Amino acid sequence: MAAALGTWYIARQTVDRRPQTVDGRPSTVHRPPSTVYRPPSTVYRPPSTALFPLLALYWSVTSILAYTLAGEKMPWLTVHITLPMILLGGWALGRLVERIPPETWRSRETWGTLALSLVFVLSAFRAAGSLLGDAPPFHGKDLATLQATSNFIVALGAALLALWGLLRLQTSGKVRALGALNGAAFFALLAAFTVHTAFQATYVNYDQANEYLVYAHSARGVKDVLARVEDLSLRLTDGLDIEVAYDDDTSWPMTWYLRHYRKQRFYGAQPNKDLRSAPVIIVGDNNYGKIEAVVRQDYYRFDYIRMVWPEQDYFGLTWQRVRDALRNPAMRAALWDIWLNRDHTRYAQVLDKDMSLSNWSPADRMRLYIRKDVAARLWDYGPMTAEATGEQADPYEGKRIPLEAARILGGAYPPQGAFVSPRGVALAPDGSLYVTDTEAHQVIHLSPEGEILQRWGSFADILSGEAPPGTMQQPWGVAVAPDGSVYVADTWNHRIQKFTANGKFLRMWGYFGQAEEPDAFWGPRDVAVDDRGRVFVSDTGNKRIAVFDGDGNFITQFGSYGAGPGEFDEPVGIALDAEGRVYVADTWNQRVQVFEESAPNTFTPLREWEIDGWYGQSLDNKPYIAVLANGNVALSDPEGYRIIEFTPAGEAVRVWGDFGSGAGEFGLPIGLAADAEGGLWVADAANGRVMYFEGP
Repeated sequence: MAAALGTWYIARQTVDRRPQTVDGRPSTVHRPPSTVYRPPSTVYRPPSTALFPLLALYWSVTSILAYTLAGEKMPWLTVHITLPMILLGGWALGRLVERIPPETWRSRETWGTLALSLVFVLSAFRAAGSLLGDAPPFHGKDLATLQATSNFIVALGAALLALWGLLRLQTSGKVRALGALNGAAFFALLAAFTVHTAFQATYVNYDQANEYLVYAHSARGVKDVLARVEDLSLRLTDGLDIEVAYDDDTSWPMTWYLRHYRKQRFYGAQPNKDLRSAPVIIVGDNNYGKIEAVVRQDYYRFDYIRMVWPEQDYFGLTWQRVRDALRNPAMRAALWDIWLNRDHTRYAQVLDKDMSLSNWSPADRMRLYIRKDVAARLWDYGPMTAEATGEQADPYEGKRIPLEAARILGGAYPPQGAFVSPRGVALAPDGSLYVTDTEAHQVIHLSPEGEILQRWGSFADILSGEAPPGTMQQPWGVAVAPDGSVYVADTWNHRIQKFTANGKFLRMWGYFGQAEEPDAFWGPRDVAVDDRGRVFVSDTGNKRIAVFDGDGNFITQFGSYGAGPGEFDEPVGIALDAEGRVYVADTWNQRVQVFEESAPNTFTPLREWEIDGWYGQSLDNKPYIAVLANGNVALSDPEGYRIIEFTPAGEAVRVWGDFGSGAGEFGLPIGLAADAEGGLWVADAANGRVMYFEGP
């Protein structure tokens, strides 16, 4: 409204259409045309505003078209669309007010007209709302319908009476410029709605997701977290000296809000065990899986919403959806509630989904971790129990050893640049090494000295078209058969490919499916071959292990979804020992399961043991298993940045590794392969290298 009135004032100062006056009265003096020569005036005369509405209209239409066809649709782009509309509205309001003589505002009939106009508009809206609501009038005799009927009749009667009064005033001639007055009343109604919306946005929904005037913005949870951190710091340090750590996911806005905390600590996307010294840890939802290995059972957890967006049901909007919504009385009423009061209650009921602010989606979430021994000192943060006063026992306590790689291939070592993201590793009988480079969609064959012998493979996506033999999409697992042939888990082409030792394609089998047929795979992650040439495939998405012969003929399968013995939730790494026992990394059940062949081609659960790790639910960070020469079992803990060695019975023997790029550190340890001397090859995916650790 301020912009509109300002524009009107400028327009009034630009062109004055009033007749010339003398002493405030219209001049009637006849002035004959002058015959005296007057040179052309050099005084600036402003141009006519007759073209201004056309310019503003052109500007508005072209802005709508341009930003409709533009790429990302963001709320702040509406500034460019609404600006010409504001100017056009101000011009129209100025013309409207000019048509109302000043003495009109002193007439009682004028104010009566404005009041009747307001009553007519509100009553008409009320009557229309009753007709279009979820309980329309004249449709039954129940209490709700009778109430809707009475509301409709009262609203319609009020609208008709107001309209009758307006017509009487018009015909009586007592009110001048009735149309202009009604236009002014309409603008006043819009102004009232503007004030209503502005008040809600400023004082009611200012940090909530249901306010459409803001797109992505910080949620209430940020204030709550900061209030807790400040309270803890003041009570424990009498100032802002508490150590508080935060990750890259919450660096916005914590980098700014924690600037006065002298011991604030940014740990990025790679938390490690050193974080356990921090009494307070803040983490975003993208790093939930990584932080669990650090906090374990030693911290209390508090969940919050960090950032919110307005609901996005307008995604995929079609004319059919619009028609269906407008024909549904309940949906019309729900949309009215959202438009007027930002109330999603009825909308959520119509769609049968949770749209409460505490569970709002879309949203980014975060967690606040408070160490239990710290919380135990403050009664309102945790119970005063013995278990809360210290760290929980580490099941691998005393097992950690410093161990550096004896050899490193790739990364900063020769052959430099050999790998992009190595994940699978397998040893051939001749001592050469096969590595699947997942992001390069290749298999790399290296000599025992690290010389690259062959590379084969290129990218193809079978779900988008053809994927000829030898092409791959993020191959993960690799295995070498006793005869030297190489089997590759072509993970996201959902198949197994077989090659000669030199990379010549032999055969392949599998397609994307949900195990409706034995070779229907869903993201197979690993492959292993026993001394009889049977090929074991971890069909990760289908929660099973499938067994084939060397030509891809189905033999058997075992496993299903669940947490019981013989059931899986994200089986990945698979390894075989000398007795034919099958070890499976049951990732999301956080355990290793061991199976034995109780009858020919029948595998039953033998034992299992829990893993203090594998917390992450990422699609990219998966654990693998290798059976060492001494019979022990090694497994990778990718987001714990370590290798853990167990006895065949599941007793931890030793642990090594930490986050980093040094000779005894990992960026992301994935694939494993053991040699006959007791050593272990580890694919360090994040550092683009393969590392060899000698046995004890």
